[in-house]
Amino acid sequence: MKSWIGKQFIKPFTKTGAESVAFWKSKAAKAKLKMAKENLEQTFKKTDKSLEKLKKTTDRIKWYTKAANKKRYSDDFYKGKK
Repeated sequence: MKSWIGKQFIKPFTKTGAESVAFWKSKAAKAKLKMAKENLEQTFKKTDKSLEKLKKTTDRIKWYTKAANKKRYSDDFYKGKK
């Protein structure tokens, strides 16, 4: 089998410096894996922000509930003092 590139003849099984199909397929697979990893990291960042907001909200609710209970069950509340 003879291979011709332009006007030059290339012997079979010689290296031409071109990347093999397996090489660029593995390169594409690595890039795809890297993008999937980055997308996953971005998703975790968004989830962490949401969880942090939820934690702050629940902490605030607990604080206000505790303060309301403290006021409700104090002697001043029943004596008419604020």
